[in-house]
Amino acid sequence: MMEYNDFMYELHKYATQTHALKDKFEKLSGEEKQVVIHAAPEEITNPERIHHPVFQWLENLQDKNSR
Repeated sequence: MMEYNDFMYELHKYATQTHALKDKFEKLSGEEKQVVIHAAPEEITNPERIHHPVFQWLENLQDKNSR
């Protein structure tokens, strides 16, 4: 169970970081956003592609743990 708790802790930190990244991305100018998007891997068109799935994963696990 300790490894699971460690995983949950790290997933929570990762989710928090993806949220911060998304917020910073939203504050970029249109030109800066294009530079960031152009440099990203094909499957990541913007930080939203990371942020939402990670938070959904975390919420799913938290819901499962609260039962």
